[in-house]
Amino acid sequence: MATIRTARTALALAAATLLGACSSSGEGGLGEAGNILVGVVGGLIAESDQPPAPPKVERTMAEKYPFASIGVTIDSNPQFLFLLANRTETDELYTLGYQVSLVLRGGRVIRTQGLGRDVLGGRWEGQDLVKAAVNAPGAIQGVRWFESAERGIGTHTAECVAQDFGEETITVLGSPISTRHVSEVCDVASMKWHFRNEFWITPADGRVWLSLQHVHPRVNPLLIETFRPAE
Repeated sequence: MATIRTARTALALAAATLLGACSSSGEGGLGEAGNILVGVVGGLIAESDQPPAPPKVERTMAEKYPFASIGVTIDSNPQFLFLLANRTETDELYTLGYQVSLVLRGGRVIRTQGLGRDVLGGRWEGQDLVKAAVNAPGAIQGVRWFESAERGIGTHTAECVAQDFGEETITVLGSPISTRHVSEVCDVASMKWHFRNEFWITPADGRVWLSLQHVHPRVNPLLIETFRPAE
């Protein structure tokens, strides 16, 4: 892998290219989601007749940078290209320029920076609930914890149920991928928050290729595509 300094240079170029092509909706555009699953994810699933997704990163741009990368969409904003800037044994740090970043653990968002309302950390015991649900005969219950700065920094408990809804073929950068679709419904009593995440996973390696993930009650869910996996 190239050095982090080289990666950051490429990140700055990618951010400049994408930011020059679109405008930000500001914090007001990150309010509670309506039905983004129909409007955005519907445009990604093969043979869907749902409305098209927002403007997306093209394969030529994704292949331009020799780093692991993901595409991130919020609301009707164009998709942004995030590049891998650092990696530990468990986590991957993806950044857009220097001010916005996501940390993924096994494809799940555990930390954000630059979204206005950020998640500061996340953890669970044993296998991630979503991964455990792949090919399971029924719904699986689990608990995870995350840190938020809402009304002071604190740890919140998410009680969740995940279920595998079977095989689905999605398209990423124009290529079809056969996946298992797992839905995760969570309740966070301390924040009076109820939400539903969606994951599309290849069972053989447990890789999350596409996901719709909530990080805060006042931030619309992040639609994340894996362009180039971290090896």
